[in-house]
Amino acid sequence: MSECVFCTREGQPEALFETPGLRVVPDKFPMTPGHILIIPKEHLACLAAAPAELLVEVEEASARVRRFLRETYGAEAMAWENGVAGQTVPHAHLHLLPLPLPELPPVFRDAELVPIDGWEPVRRHYERHGSYRYVAFRGERRLIAGYSPVMARLREFWEQHLPVRWDAGKRDWLRLTTPEDVREVGRRWAGWVKGPAAKRARTRSP
Repeated sequence: MSECVFCTREGQPEALFETPGLRVVPDKFPMTPGHILIIPKEHLACLAAAPAELLVEVEEASARVRRFLRETYGAEAMAWENGVAGQTVPHAHLHLLPLPLPELPPVFRDAELVPIDGWEPVRRHYERHGSYRYVAFRGERRLIAGYSPVMARLREFWEQHLPVRWDAGKRDWLRLTTPEDVREVGRRWAGWVKGPAAKRARTRSP
């Protein structure tokens, strides 16, 4: 789609890596240093609309990014998707944000965050309701109804743990990050793939 910035890639940061169906890039307007996006190359409304084989790629790419963020930013990554609800770009993308918390935050116990074990419940919910939100952290996954009241509590949680403030008037985040934070992701990635990641690959080789 010619008007979609994730399709044209116009003005977007350079990809850290690609798979047959995905591009993995630093977020151009990060909510925190180390913020990374996993974006399908095909124009999809959300990840719940993706074929099963692409979701396998998403899981593998997510695991690689989580390892990178853990080893270079010193934090576990929280995955987040606005499944049609709340998207700023109407093209599927998964956010991965380093979050320096040693355990699941209390908000994960909210009844409106429904525990799930994979993408299939997300697909079923999307087919029935047309929108959702997805969050995963420390091996726990949750499905949220698209416009759930719990979003207010989640915004408070992010304001406590990320360098952002919610602007209720503009319905958007005020970010304290800079373009230098975006460039830093690329620099750290380049060093990581030549260092720890390359060493791990050599160790696995027969």
